[in-house]
Amino acid sequence: PKDTNPNTGMSAADQTQNFLKLLIAQIKNQDPMSPMDASTMTAQMSQLNMVSSMGTMNTSMQAMLAQMQSANFMNQAALIGHSPMVAGSSINYTGGEVMLGANLANPLQGVVATIKDASGNIVGTADLGNLNSGMTNFVFDGVDASGEKMPNGIYRVEINGKNNAGANESPTAYVGSPVVSILKEGNSGEAMLKL
Repeated sequence: PKDTNPNTGMSAADQTQNFLKLLIAQIKNQDPMSPMDASTMTAQMSQLNMVSSMGTMNTSMQAMLAQMQSANFMNQAALIGHSPMVAGSSINYTGGEVMLGANLANPLQGVVATIKDASGNIVGTADLGNLNSGMTNFVFDGVDASGEKMPNGIYRVEINGKNNAGANESPTAYVGSPVVSILKEGNSGEAMLKL
């Protein structure tokens, strides 16, 4: 890509050529009785080299950024088939076990995870007992309270327990969602996981 000056729209190479043309015209047309100061010419050449170096450095930085984004994209591709935990309560059940989690801000007693169908009916519960603060994982196996396999569909998990003061508290629920593909996001080029 060209390194352009936003004020003129000219590339760094064009600016260098224009500067050299002006410099040659200045030398040709200088007064022989009062020649151009050599230090001024040296300063101008130094500034020209600095501008050119900055253009080269900008190109190198963009190439490095593209390589870093590509490496990040390849690293993220290794996640395909894995199931990272995502904050949320919606479960897209497709027949297999689903990893769930609860992130507790405080220790809780009598923690219960309730699974509801799309209509809000309770189809199953899991007694998680007393839990310390932090992340706790458990599995949703797709079996309802009567021992029957539940149909594929969207389900919801709600987690509740009592804190040390005896008040109800609902920790943040997490759902394991399989990564099916990696996408590059528009202009930023960042890797996005499609779950």
